[in-house]
Amino acid sequence: MSNIYTIHPPKSDLILFYEVVEPEGENTWGGASCIEAIQWLFLAPVGSRLLVSAWDSDEEDAHLVGQTIDITEIIQQAREVGR
Repeated sequence: MSNIYTIHPPKSDLILFYEVVEPEGENTWGGASCIEAIQWLFLAPVGSRLLVSAWDSDEEDAHLVGQTIDITEIIQQAREVGR
């Protein structure tokens, strides 16, 4: 495992924003709580996705850092392992 590199420090000042998106593309929920995001995903219709984005913010503006990432499969696999 010595060949694994991180692109962000363990504790970052970036703000994570989670979104639950239904299969038709409609945003069902959005917020900063990963626990609430997972709960909303499990309540959402089949085929919904959980997206996460990182934001850098100063006092006035927030700026997207990188691209939004779909973490639905990771969450679903973790749920299966936990059973």
